[in-house]
Amino acid sequence: MVQGRITEAHRTNFTVTNDMGEVTATVRGNFHAEGGFPKVGDYVDMTLLEDEKAVIESVHERRTIIKRRAADGEDEQIIATNVDLIFIVMGLDLDFNISRLERYLLLAKQSDIPAVVVLNKADVVEDVDSYLKEVEGVAGVTPVLLTSALGGDGMPELQSYITPATTAVLLGSSGAGKSTITNWLLQTARQSVQPTREDDNRGRHTTTSRQLFSLPTGGFLIDTPGMRELGVLDSEAEDELAVFDKIESLASECRFSNCDHEKSEGCAVVEALASGEISEREIQNYHKLLREREWQQSKDNDSSAQHYKQTQKRLHQKYAAVLKQKHNRR
Repeated sequence: MVQGRITEAHRTNFTVTNDMGEVTATVRGNFHAEGGFPKVGDYVDMTLLEDEKAVIESVHERRTIIKRRAADGEDEQIIATNVDLIFIVMGLDLDFNISRLERYLLLAKQSDIPAVVVLNKADVVEDVDSYLKEVEGVAGVTPVLLTSALGGDGMPELQSYITPATTAVLLGSSGAGKSTITNWLLQTARQSVQPTREDDNRGRHTTTSRQLFSLPTGGFLIDTPGMRELGVLDSEAEDELAVFDKIESLASECRFSNCDHEKSEGCAVVEALASGEISEREIQNYHKLLREREWQQSKDNDSSAQHYKQTQKRLHQKYAAVLKQKHNRR
């Protein structure tokens, strides 16, 4: 019986690495673990066989888990385990999306793992400072780095976050530059890299599976396929978004306790939108989170589902009225 770490998880087998090298492993027929089958980042106990094969017997307790709601349903999907640091990678081309960044920051909070925002492709824009200021306003105390991984600009600072005891993971959309960052840190072209599409600047899925690499300078790095959509797991975690708290706080200042935030008279939320204290993007994000929460609560109930549809229609009408009112005040 020896210990190893999952570096790649495939449909029917796993790549496991330990001090003696790399083996291809399967799980025992009656395998059972509380967290399901092994995931990239897991430490496991295994029995070695011949021809660099092994059988996984058990999975060690996980220190940390990064998980999201699966894109094709409501089940939880584990992205990686035993991670110490999350690099949230976003390109300064058409990949730039503040609402998506907020969701990745929320994912880091849910996982209770420190994060660093990496604004890659800093060489493709002229006004870098405006992007940096906008992101820092959302990131709060989370560090924000400017990089151009293709040319190596800013990469030594990123590398300084990874100590020999660190397992870091790269999260972001396809085309954000995660594989280019991986290759720079590995000091070799291990990951395939393709240019973004010319029509919309979106990246092609060059990384098709999660992979854990041992870095030559010490520490470990997990590269992941792009995730353009990131499902929120639970409603309580949604409340952690700063914009959500900000608008909820404003709502408590409305003149009437049962204010529906539709009429401008005495409504602190509408007044804040009209004065510019909160942006249209923030109020859109707030309503989006409310819709997700209500859907989670109503998905298993037919009558609630009907109520959900009616609520969506009312919210849409409400938001349209607020924007029209704001436009008329200009």
